[in-house]
Amino acid sequence: MQKINLNGLAKDLVSLGGIPFFILVLTRVWILHNLHYFIEFFISGIIFIFITLIFKAELYSGLSLVVLVFTSIHYNDLAFTIVASIAYILLIVSLIYLKKDKKSVFLGVLYAGIICLILYLFNKGILHI
Repeated sequence: MQKINLNGLAKDLVSLGGIPFFILVLTRVWILHNLHYFIEFFISGIIFIFITLIFKAELYSGLSLVVLVFTSIHYNDLAFTIVASIAYILLIVSLIYLKKDKKSVFLGVLYAGIICLILYLFNKGILHI
């Protein structure tokens, strides 16, 4: 029986929060021909990437949260949201397992959460900037 390579599995999970995966999901959003959703998703991701460059937050923990939040909102399906949330939690656990800076991981989650919340409220007309 072959032994499970936890390091490899953790790296695979973390790749769900990377820029290539974000581009794939963004392309899928573009194909939906929903410009409002595309703009919301695109702006959130770009702002987050820019913030990680300035404040040294973990890219993977935040960009994957942007993907989780906006795909869950779009699909509006509890089963999808549960599975995606479990994958996100495993991604965070994997980052910690791979010995990424915990503060940086937390900041990535925090910054992405704030960005998603602001853009969601703004696009719903609740928040006016």
